[in-house]
Amino acid sequence: MRPGGNGPAPPPHPQGNGAHAADHGRAFAGRSGPGRMTSRVAHILNSLGTGGVPEAVLGLVRHGDTKAHAPLVYCLKPAMEPEAAQDLRRRFEAAGAEVHVAPGADKIDGVAHLAEWLAGQRIDLLHSHSYRPNLYGRMAGFLIRSNGLRIVSHYHNQYDDKWLPGSSALMLERRMAAGTDAMVAVSGMVQKHVAALLDVPRSRIEVIPNGIAEDKTAPREREEARRALGLDPSAEVIGCVGRICRQKGQDLFVAAALALLAQGHGGTFALIGAEEDAVMAARLRASIAAAGMADRVIFLGHVKDMANVYAALDLLVAPSRWEGFGLMLVEAMAAGCPVIASEAGAIPEVAGGAARLVGVEAVEELAEAIGSLDGAARRNMAAVGRLRAAEFGWPRAAAQVGELYDRVLRC
Repeated sequence: MRPGGNGPAPPPHPQGNGAHAADHGRAFAGRSGPGRMTSRVAHILNSLGTGGVPEAVLGLVRHGDTKAHAPLVYCLKPAMEPEAAQDLRRRFEAAGAEVHVAPGADKIDGVAHLAEWLAGQRIDLLHSHSYRPNLYGRMAGFLIRSNGLRIVSHYHNQYDDKWLPGSSALMLERRMAAGTDAMVAVSGMVQKHVAALLDVPRSRIEVIPNGIAEDKTAPREREEARRALGLDPSAEVIGCVGRICRQKGQDLFVAAALALLAQGHGGTFALIGAEEDAVMAARLRASIAAAGMADRVIFLGHVKDMANVYAALDLLVAPSRWEGFGLMLVEAMAAGCPVIASEAGAIPEVAGGAARLVGVEAVEELAEAIGSLDGAARRNMAAVGRLRAAEFGWPRAAAQVGELYDRVLRC
């Protein structure tokens, strides 16, 4: 039985329930039994951006069973970083996924465009990822629900800033959750968070942790990696990985770095990630320049080869204000890089005791942790981190998602 069967009926397909709907229904005829046909699965993304969500979807696509579930990727709007987006598109296509990028129309036209695309592509299962895709993806999906479309919504983060108590966004999300076939969370923390806000049992939300991309953690020689990034081979390099935005806390990282440098710390502090919030990035550059530390706190921007980054770092710092999973944590651990992180969101759950944790927005505590971590402690953390990272793999996550698809498609 599909969840929400007693709720309001979905709107009819914009083109009616004519020949196309009948044809789409026939595509489902082979689902059960040994001769079932391959299903077509559309992953709905906000854009081909540089965050963790597109990378997570790429991991699922790369390691999924494409003979059972043929992947397609639909982006609601073009990415802000064209070069990074083009690289990600190539990687999706190399993994066997067709990619479609919408023109970024307004909400109503965007939903209509997606509904037409879903129908035209004869999609069997819509798998939406994170806030906007979960919202607009399901709106479009409900328009053609009479075609037999199944819907899976994937929650990758916390949404306190969007699902405000009593807000129309929260009320709409609750109504759509009632008609969603399956829900997935990337961590137990996100599962608990979403269940509480949407007022659904936690058992309705399956926890499937993210995995690690092998190409991001491939062994590299440190000197070679640093030369590729333009870093001093002999320097101590402390890095903060993630798109520059309030969530990732680069302002906290810079504040801790400037405090340590003022005390005579000899390291280089590097920010690695696209400038999603250009205003924030400009303010950080100004504060660094005002302190006369532009040569010690540097911006590397988006880096295509993350294996070089993790190999080059002596220490990864992740001072996030909230975090649904934190792929950079397990990627760094897998590469043997010790981690200091805030205890925000799912970080304690994901780190599993393998990282040193500090309070959220606790700049002094963060600076003390960075400055006091000696070589022996770092080596021990690196060893423990590798063991922890080995527990996260995309093959296992993709297999769990594939099993979920099979269950949903049999309904």
